[in-house]
Amino acid sequence: MTRRPVAYDATRRRVSPPRLGGVLLAAGALCLALAGCGGSGGDADAVSAKAATASTASSAQSGAFPVTIPHSQGETTVKSAPQRVVALSTMDLDAALSLGVTPVGAPKDPFGDEKGVSPWLAGKLTPATTLFNATPDISFEEIAALKPDLILATGDYSIAKHYAKLSQIAPTLAPAKSAAQDSWQGREEQVGTALGKADAAKQAVAETEDKIQAVADAHPNLKGKTFSVSYAYAADTIATISAPDDFAVKFMESLGLKVTPTLRGNEETATGTQPGRLSPEQADRLASDLTVIGFTSPRCGTPWRRAPPSPRSSPRACTRRWTTRPSPNCATPRSSASPGSWKSSPRPSRP
Repeated sequence: MTRRPVAYDATRRRVSPPRLGGVLLAAGALCLALAGCGGSGGDADAVSAKAATASTASSAQSGAFPVTIPHSQGETTVKSAPQRVVALSTMDLDAALSLGVTPVGAPKDPFGDEKGVSPWLAGKLTPATTLFNATPDISFEEIAALKPDLILATGDYSIAKHYAKLSQIAPTLAPAKSAAQDSWQGREEQVGTALGKADAAKQAVAETEDKIQAVADAHPNLKGKTFSVSYAYAADTIATISAPDDFAVKFMESLGLKVTPTLRGNEETATGTQPGRLSPEQADRLASDLTVIGFTSPRCGTPWRRAPPSPRSSPRACTRRWTTRPSPNCATPRSSASPGSWKSSPRPSRP
């Protein structure tokens, strides 16, 4: 049996190389599809219904301010409860909303609807939130015009380049280590501390970990399956996550999967803003039980769609191929404590 990579096509919108969030959501949905080859979806539906419940949080806890938070670019002091928060990444937006804080500004999700709203946030943002383009780069003037008193930039892969200017606009919360390495749990608690909601953040983390574990328990067939998740942002280069300390890898592992062994060592090709890289000639290294590739344009996807199917496939793996589409019916936690929503659709992907 041979298998080609599952294609997640993002041809309608241009996104910057490090933004693998949408592809990871597709991977999460496809994980459930893979597990579905050997089990019932009844329990998963119940888990999804619970995960779709919007999270709420009370006002800042007593004694939360002033607070000084160390991070990769130094430290940030927040003197009082922020009133005008700007989220610089979709991960920061998710974290803020999960704690009951609606930012005055947030980036458009390149994988979202026509307004740039992520599918799991439908109905949760009001006109009070200005959505701005963050690709190919942010506009400091547009952010300054929002008059923020706190900028959440824990998901900014280019924070080293942005931090000096951002911190002149307002106190800016940078990643603890890096946007790729920081766990979603750590990001949630870091944002919670800056918003004066440290206790609520810990509770959100605990509840989300329970939901993730429930999904893993409901789909035991995921355990031990291999995966690769990649993003083709140029015709001759693909970014693929494989580093053991990458938050996306850790999330997939929490569902029972593991990085395909053929990518071992590829993290050494990573840069400060991109995960490991491969060329089309190395496409066979992506072979796994679950292979997901996202494309920014048809041109970027052509070499990968033409890549020969790999002979390395398990005879026990699913033979169906899946694509994904936004839907509020199936929740898969993203990189913060707020759950994402995707539903697998049993339609064959394009050859």
